[in-house]
Amino acid sequence: MENSLQAHFGQINYIIPYKAKVTAEYEEAAKNGEKDVLVSKFEFLNWIHREDYINIDNFFPEFDYHMPVNALISTYYGFDRLTAIGDEEYLVEIDVDTEGINPYTIIEKGTETEIQHIEYDEHIRYAIPKDKLGSYVLDCRENDLENKILNVKIRYIGGELKPEEISIQDLIITK
Repeated sequence: MENSLQAHFGQINYIIPYKAKVTAEYEEAAKNGEKDVLVSKFEFLNWIHREDYINIDNFFPEFDYHMPVNALISTYYGFDRLTAIGDEEYLVEIDVDTEGINPYTIIEKGTETEIQHIEYDEHIRYAIPKDKLGSYVLDCRENDLENKILNVKIRYIGGELKPEEISIQDLIITK
């Protein structure tokens, strides 16, 4: 009985409100004809008793748009790509003209600490906390990467930074 109440509590407080929120995001994106869609990720997985739900970790869209749940949702709504990030994160997308230069890394400016390794396709795509914009940067010190950048886009849930709000120098390190 206690597990049932815990599962019900988790469902009422976290899962149902999230489902309503993300469904509204899907429907708004579909209504606007968006194809590369950004939605909120489920950030309360550690707050619910996962053992009360079968495979619940696989029910929420993830950052990696190749994941099965992302692909299924994309197919259902007619999106080309679906990416999930946190409400307090930015999705940084950098188009590059490089062939075979990999891996890219994000480092913390001034510390040389590697934050995350990035694989890429036609875009370098990574998520960072909003308060780290300008301090978590793409390492462009080798292979003349700074000159290979074609386009930069920074999106967040519900919008996108305008080009005048951020410079490429805030996103990369070259020296």
